[in-house]
Amino acid sequence: MRRLLLTSALALGACHPDTLPPPQGDTDASTGSTGAGPGSDGTASTGTTAAEVDTTASGDAGTTDGEPLLPDPGQSFYALVGEQVELDGSASTGAVLYSWDLDDGSEPTEPSPDPVVPVAYATPGRYHPVLTVFDAIGNQLAASVTVTVTEVPSHVPRHDATVARLADDARVAVVSPDSDELTIVGPAGENGFAVLDRLPTCARPRTAAALSDGRVAVACQDDDAVMVLDPDGGPSRSLALPYGARPYGVVADGSTLWVTLQARGELARVDASGDPLALEAMLPVIPDARGVAILPDGRVAVTRWRSPDDEAQLAVLDPSDGAVEPVTLAFDPKAPSDTESGGIPSYLDQLLVSPIGDRAVVPSLQANIGYGEYLADEALTFQTTLRGVISWLDLPGGGGAALEEDFERRKQLDNHGLLSAGVFSSRGDYLFVAARGSRAVERIDTFNGGQAGSLIDVGYAPSGLVLSADDRYLFVDAYLSRTLVVYDVSDFAVLPLPVETLTIPSAEPLSPELLRGKQLFNDSFDPRLAKDAYIACAHCHLDGEADRRTWDFSDRGEGLRNTIDLHGRGGTAHGPIHWSANFDEVQDFENDIRHAAQGLGLLDDADWNAGTTSQSLGDPKAGLSVDLDALAAYVGSLDQFPRSPLREPDGSMSPAALAGEALFLSPMLGCVGCHAGPRLTDSEFIAGDPVLHDVGTLTPASGQRLGGPLTGLDTPTLRGLWNGPPYLHDGSAATVLQVLTTHNPSDQHGLTSTLDAQQLDELAAYLLSLE
Repeated sequence: MRRLLLTSALALGACHPDTLPPPQGDTDASTGSTGAGPGSDGTASTGTTAAEVDTTASGDAGTTDGEPLLPDPGQSFYALVGEQVELDGSASTGAVLYSWDLDDGSEPTEPSPDPVVPVAYATPGRYHPVLTVFDAIGNQLAASVTVTVTEVPSHVPRHDATVARLADDARVAVVSPDSDELTIVGPAGENGFAVLDRLPTCARPRTAAALSDGRVAVACQDDDAVMVLDPDGGPSRSLALPYGARPYGVVADGSTLWVTLQARGELARVDASGDPLALEAMLPVIPDARGVAILPDGRVAVTRWRSPDDEAQLAVLDPSDGAVEPVTLAFDPKAPSDTESGGIPSYLDQLLVSPIGDRAVVPSLQANIGYGEYLADEALTFQTTLRGVISWLDLPGGGGAALEEDFERRKQLDNHGLLSAGVFSSRGDYLFVAARGSRAVERIDTFNGGQAGSLIDVGYAPSGLVLSADDRYLFVDAYLSRTLVVYDVSDFAVLPLPVETLTIPSAEPLSPELLRGKQLFNDSFDPRLAKDAYIACAHCHLDGEADRRTWDFSDRGEGLRNTIDLHGRGGTAHGPIHWSANFDEVQDFENDIRHAAQGLGLLDDADWNAGTTSQSLGDPKAGLSVDLDALAAYVGSLDQFPRSPLREPDGSMSPAALAGEALFLSPMLGCVGCHAGPRLTDSEFIAGDPVLHDVGTLTPASGQRLGGPLTGLDTPTLRGLWNGPPYLHDGSAATVLQVLTTHNPSDQHGLTSTLDAQQLDELAAYLLSLE
């Protein structure tokens, strides 16, 4: 038997089933149709691909009536579970007999003059039935078609996103957080797209949600507000939320908006049907509430952006009674390798529910905080520190009685860090995920979990994805390239290229240096910054904040170190960098880039090797690299502390906090001996030596300073403390009250043993009100 390669209009199915295009439309299950996409012939669109063909002839395939023997099993298509469809080989030429292997476990049909065979598949999956054709002299050839079988789509996904498809299914809206705008994009020409409008918003819109009446809601983090805008020219409406609430995620359910109040750990219910918008309730759900999604049963799921170290957390709210059900993602204890590592899912944002309504996923980052030289006698490496991860959950009715993780299905993506966003195809058979640092989008086959295509170099910091209603176009919010990039993803036979690249903001809001620094801060694709695209600055400091993790940096000559929030510190405006004051300029992060991330470096090697430049606290690195200076300028621009949600509605301190302030300033406690002046810190270098203090919290796990003795710690500012748990250099104190009590048994960290319970609460209230 000789094997030939036949080129035909099939979808890469026979040899490469994982590269079939996604569906291009919704299934009309009620008509008994084949459930295909919206092509004029009722089938999913396909590209020219290669299928393997068998022939029993010793020479070339024969002909009948002058026609060559060529099998044509038809175009690949979609079907529903249990739906009877027809496999049709009538377009084949030169054939007198036809046989079908249905790929359902049954025997192939006997050769017959009838090219058509009915079939109904009992379970979801991608099937590859094979048509074998015979000519009159006994030659035979075979080719396959792909039939993708799904359950009936029963759920319209609704989740927070930076880019959303509007109710008309023709336009999309994308937020522009740095320019305070909402950009509307729609069709232009036969197969193009254009920016239709840019609407001003409240300060720093983070996510958008489409209402059924055509309007768009945005959550504005810096204004503590939610806003509803009309792309068709109607009036905009805004609703002020509590001081310091930091709204992030928004989703629409009819005329009801659900908005996460990240700083308060609450979910706001807003009635958007009237004028003005009405705040109906603020319901406690989970600390650090970030993403929000509507579940098929009508409940509302919320993700915790930064969870405790032992488990990642979500919460499900029942709107009917306010009951909250906790949901967890397990700590992965596996030992690291060059393809996988253990750890905890971190930076949980979107919860994406499949259109089938049976399962959901959470794209995020898996932080390997249980590993390191001190903790496991083996140092973390560039590829074992963190990885992009997809966590799968079964939904009620789809495999369990409650929302529950399918831990065995958790998938790590090699050569990717944080997975920042995602979207399901309309049939749920593909999942697209954005890899923020590595500037990529991966397509995942949800039947087998395998990667089924990639989009590379989509732009800096891809933060949002949405598909067109027919699944043909994928819109990628390349946030820090300031572009919405549109790809035709109907065929992955060849690498999809952008069909449109649209500018999001009306004008660039940052200086060229700050924009460049922000791009570098969020990037791991550039080999100068990281090896194999794993580690970016933002993977520990997303949005400039702290990941609230404690990392084992013992191999760096340090020890266990709790990540510090960068906001308000202005780079070195508050003194030396890190708990041990081991950097004196932001440019010293070149050391972490070259060592921990294994990047090639932003400095030229000649400059790096000159004098003591390669050492922390060595010869200055500032001025040696435009890009390194831009990175430092961006970090230095983070000079504002976030507003504290523990203040009064007008931003003033509560009576308890004012009483705590009096205690803090009293000479008796000694707080101001170290936390002095407007910076509330004495952090500085004196004659080349840092001011360090031993406040009784050092342990063997605290390690060293620059490979030498660690005699004390740099004094951190107390401003923004509310946003900084866990506390202390090793993250050992979960609350400020623990810092003042159980972690200060000898009064080395202030004479707090002299305070009663009420005074301790008042002092904590003051500290948590600082901004």
